[in-house]
Amino acid sequence: MTAIDEVMPMLDAVLAGRDAPAALDAWCREDVAVELSGLAIHLRASSSTTARYTRSLFTPGSSLWNAHDEAISSTATMRTIALPTNRVNALAERVRLRAAGVPRHVKMHAQAPARWHRTAAGPVLVTDTSAAIAPQVVARHADGYTVITVDDTDAAMNAARHLREIGYRRAENNGWVCLHASAATIDGRGILFVGNSGAGKSSLALAVAAADDGAYLSNDRTMIAISPDAAPRAIAMPGPIRLNGGTLSALGLSHASRWNLARPKPASGSDWQSFQGSNKLHILPEEWRERTGTPLLSSATVELIVFPEVIYGNHKIDSCSTPDGRARRFLAAQCMSPGDDIYVCDWLSIRHRKTVEQTANSAAVLDALARRPAMDLRFGTDTPYRNVTAAIKDRLDALSRT
Repeated sequence: MTAIDEVMPMLDAVLAGRDAPAALDAWCREDVAVELSGLAIHLRASSSTTARYTRSLFTPGSSLWNAHDEAISSTATMRTIALPTNRVNALAERVRLRAAGVPRHVKMHAQAPARWHRTAAGPVLVTDTSAAIAPQVVARHADGYTVITVDDTDAAMNAARHLREIGYRRAENNGWVCLHASAATIDGRGILFVGNSGAGKSSLALAVAAADDGAYLSNDRTMIAISPDAAPRAIAMPGPIRLNGGTLSALGLSHASRWNLARPKPASGSDWQSFQGSNKLHILPEEWRERTGTPLLSSATVELIVFPEVIYGNHKIDSCSTPDGRARRFLAAQCMSPGDDIYVCDWLSIRHRKTVEQTANSAAVLDALARRPAMDLRFGTDTPYRNVTAAIKDRLDALSRT
C-alpha cells in the first residue's frame, strides 16, 4: 500500500468528522509559523514546496504578515496535504454527497468559484468543476483548517495564498485599505504607482527600485493606513511580481527567461514574451532580490503618488502635477477595499467590519492620499527607464526644496 493509499481513508475520516485533524500530522512534517496581524498560525505541510513558497511569499516580513522557521505560540493550525488530481476530486465528491442543505456559493478569487458545504465535521469548501484552478478541498475546524490540494508545483502554493487571504481581511479589520498600486522608494521616500493594469506600475516600481538609493516595496496590491499628523504608510501585499518578456527586456533582464523560479514559467508557445502578453513570468520579491540585487523593504511612508501611462511604440516622456480633485478620482477608481476585483469575496469569513464602515474608512484613507503630492507621467515603451526614473527623482527633489 502506498502512502497516498494510507492517507486517503484518514482524510475521508477527518472530512466526515470521525477523526480529529491532528490525525493528519504524521503526513504533515514541514513546519512554518506565520503571523497575520496578531494571529499566529502553524502551517503543517506534506510538501516541502508548500513550506518553501510560504517562507518566500512572506519575505520580507512586516507588521501585517511574517513567517518564521522557529516555533512560536500559535492560536490556529493549517494542515495542507498535496495529492494527485484524481484523489482530490474523489474526496471532493464524497463531501458533496455527504453534505446537508443548500451549499453557499463564494469565489476564492475572480476565476475560482467554490461552494461551502455543511457536513458533520463542519463547513467544507469544494472548488467548482468550472473553476480556472486545480481542485481543492478546504475544511474549517475550531482550531484552524485542513487544505487538500493538487500535488503540482503551482497548486501546492495554495495554502500560502489562503494564509495571505486571512492576513488581507484581518488587515482590513484593523483599518488598512488595499490599493491597486505598486510601490518603491528612493532614499527612503515612498512612491506609489497607481493605475489600471498595463499602465506601467510594475515596470516603474522595479526601475525606481534599481536606481541608486532605491528599494522595492510591492507589486499590484499595496496596503495603506493613516494616522494623525503622519504621512500615509504603505505595506506590501505579499505576492509575485508579474512581468512579461517585453518589460524584462526593457529592464535589461532578457536572461530572466532562464531563471529557475518557484512558479513554473509560462508555456513556450504562450505570448508572455511580448509587451502586452497576457501570460507573464511570476517572480517572488525574494527571488527578484537574489537575482538582481535589488533591496527589499516591507513598509514606507508615501511621499509621492505617480499615475503612469505607458504608450506602446513611443519614446517620449511627459510629466505634470495631478490636480487634487483628479488625483482623488484616480485613487478611488483603484481602491480595492471593500470591493476587490480579483479577490472578490471574503470567502473565509474573516472580515468583521461592516461594508459601510469599511467604505467610510477607505474614504478617509483616500482623502489623506489625495493630499499627498501627485504627478501624471506618460512614457513610451521605447523610453529608457533611466529617463523615467530621473523624472521621478526630479519631482522628489523639488518637493524636498519646498
